[in-house]
Amino acid sequence: MKTVLNTQSWWSAAIDRQRSLAITAPLQSLESFKSHVGAQKHDIRTYCLYVIDQIVLGMRAHRGERLDVVEKALGELIVRCDPQVSEEFKGRLVTYVIDGLLNARGRGEPFSETLTDFDESGMPRRERYPFTLLEAKDIGDDDFYLIASPQAIRLYTDLLARDVTDEQVANEYLFRFLVERGEWQKAAEESSRMELLSLEYEQTIRKAIEQTEVNVRAVNWKDAVRPVLQRARQHVGDRVKAENSVLASLREKLAQGETLSDDDRSKLVRVEETLNTVICRHTRLAQTLLEANQRFAEAQDAQCYRPRRLSGFAELENDLFRPLLLMPLGRLAAGAEAFAEFVFRPEPRPLASLVEIVDRLLQPEKEHHADTGDVESDLEEVEPEPPFLSTEERAQAEAMLVSIKEPCLLTDVLKEMATQGLKPKVRDLVVTELLKIVGTRESPLRVCGAGSKLSFDGYSGHELTIEPLPRITARQITQPIGANHE
Repeated sequence: MKTVLNTQSWWSAAIDRQRSLAITAPLQSLESFKSHVGAQKHDIRTYCLYVIDQIVLGMRAHRGERLDVVEKALGELIVRCDPQVSEEFKGRLVTYVIDGLLNARGRGEPFSETLTDFDESGMPRRERYPFTLLEAKDIGDDDFYLIASPQAIRLYTDLLARDVTDEQVANEYLFRFLVERGEWQKAAEESSRMELLSLEYEQTIRKAIEQTEVNVRAVNWKDAVRPVLQRARQHVGDRVKAENSVLASLREKLAQGETLSDDDRSKLVRVEETLNTVICRHTRLAQTLLEANQRFAEAQDAQCYRPRRLSGFAELENDLFRPLLLMPLGRLAAGAEAFAEFVFRPEPRPLASLVEIVDRLLQPEKEHHADTGDVESDLEEVEPEPPFLSTEERAQAEAMLVSIKEPCLLTDVLKEMATQGLKPKVRDLVVTELLKIVGTRESPLRVCGAGSKLSFDGYSGHELTIEPLPRITARQITQPIGANHE
């Protein structure tokens, strides 16, 4: 595949395309900073284009458009977009748009954008592109006229929606004119544009056909799509004839052009290749248009005429209730009793059969089978799970509680247990027993709040003060621990 960077036409066209994009930069900037004036609900780009259009249209008969006329027209557009807008906010918004297009923030200096240009060898370089959009002219009598710059007029013309078929016809006439005048460089550029237009038209037609195949019920094929396809077939046929005629004249120039230089001849050869590509694409598109009716019929068969699934029973909702709801009440009332008997048909009670009863009584008894269930000898003895706290761990917790002989804090107790290397389960048991003692009179220890925060080794909360009471023996404190954790 040939890369686009190896073509001189791309280098020459790149700077023009960048300039077209750079012209829209002031509009995008005004749209980005519209929150500074509280215009989040307004489309500033639409207002800017409307101002440029008003000024360009005013330049047809006058030197420009008066500032007060532009402000009035823009104010009417703002009111149409937001009927609840106030006069003060409307005036601020009009000033923001017009001053932005005049570059009032830059003191009326031209806008400037940095672009990437390519020299003849294809090496990139940075280029500064200054431009203006609007200019204010003072003609006396306190009247100001706004004039659109060439860049603004280009912005006006480039953004006008044109039909791609009209663009193709105009491009063919221009290409034929350039070939007859011998302007081979411009002819090569127009041939590239011709290829792009053919690609755009091909994608437009293919997209329209694919959308009809996705949902055939969403389009009216007979009245809406078929006329479009007929015009497309006519247009593609005309384009193939015109392109073959242009190609024949081009080949005649190549055969008779003895005075052509090698450079011009190579350009014409590339133009010939481009025209061949365009003709092939239009030929494939003509084949696609011929198959469009068949493809739509297949999509319609798949979406609208699906066979019903085989079922031995009627579907009550679709086959019975829905048709009944669409019937008039007068016709439905006549057959209401028959319908009720059909839906709620009485079931007769089963009658006893003497023959069947006798046959069941005379049947031989079934053989007795031994019980195949589990017996006690088949069960395997399973060891019980060990207790969560062992006797040794409970003893360590009891010893820790008994060892409290002086007033201390819960943090001191936790530090001591950490120093002794007690397990987390033992520490949790000691803390749990101390929390149980809070507010209890029959206890060898008195535990109360210290008024500060506790944070140590994963424990956090309120700090506790622990004071031993000598009137309770150590035997009494160790009694409930074992009982509570059995």
